[in-house]
Amino acid sequence: MNCTVFYESWQMECCGTAFSIGDTVTWFVYKTTQINTPVDVEEINYYYEAHSSDFKNIFVLKGKVEAIKILYERYAPSTENPRFLVPVGGKVVKTEFAEGFEKFDNMQASGYIVHLNEYTIRPAKKEDITFK
Repeated sequence: MNCTVFYESWQMECCGTAFSIGDTVTWFVYKTTQINTPVDVEEINYYYEAHSSDFKNIFVLKGKVEAIKILYERYAPSTENPRFLVPVGGKVVKTEFAEGFEKFDNMQASGYIVHLNEYTIRPAKKEDITFK
């Protein structure tokens, strides 16, 4: 059984643990089907979340990392509010590992598209959530 998780770069840079192809990971996730990006990415099944205490909507996912891609995005001022930057393009690049702060061709990493196999998933319990 396989699934795809989107793991935002800021979450890795804040308090994430680097991971590589072949690693077994245990992550808190939300169910989702898409991410907000102008880049054509595949279907996303889960969204990594390590900062929410909403245990009723979080799941504990454990699986083996099969593939990692980094979503790089280029930003420009929003037409609605030029003070805010919005993604206007980008690229997906394969990698062997994720450790945070990756850069590519004047773009910054927005997150990781992580393929897991041999995964299990269960609803989180209140005692699972130890962060705030």
